[in-house]
Amino acid sequence: MARYDLSKIMKKAWALFTNAHAKYPTFADALRKSWSMAKFEVRIAEERQAIEAEEKAKAAAEQERREQAAIESVLLRAQIEADRIIRDAEAKAERMKAEIAARKEGISYNEYQDRISRAMGYGCGLYCGD
Repeated sequence: MARYDLSKIMKKAWALFTNAHAKYPTFADALRKSWSMAKFEVRIAEERQAIEAEEKAKAAAEQERREQAAIESVLLRAQIEADRIIRDAEAKAERMKAEIAARKEGISYNEYQDRISRAMGYGCGLYCGD
């Protein structure tokens, strides 16, 4: 239950009665208006607090969403980098296998690649385009 400043309400009623005597011909009318204004101010203050609490909750949720997005971004970049490293390692392993096969045949790696290229029907490996 809201507590009201009774002194403030009475001062406001007296000011209304003396300054707006045409609108509030009796002190009771001015006092009723003063009470309604005080109740309105309390209601507005409560609504303002509720709105501010809601805005804080929204801001916290937005901050949480941004933090999660940053975490996911870091994880995604790490996954992409890991995939690139794996691809590079696989390519290096394939090249090493080809170099080992070339050494077993007693030829250079380039000659080995040319043989494979001819065997697959690509000619001597000199592609000139369409």
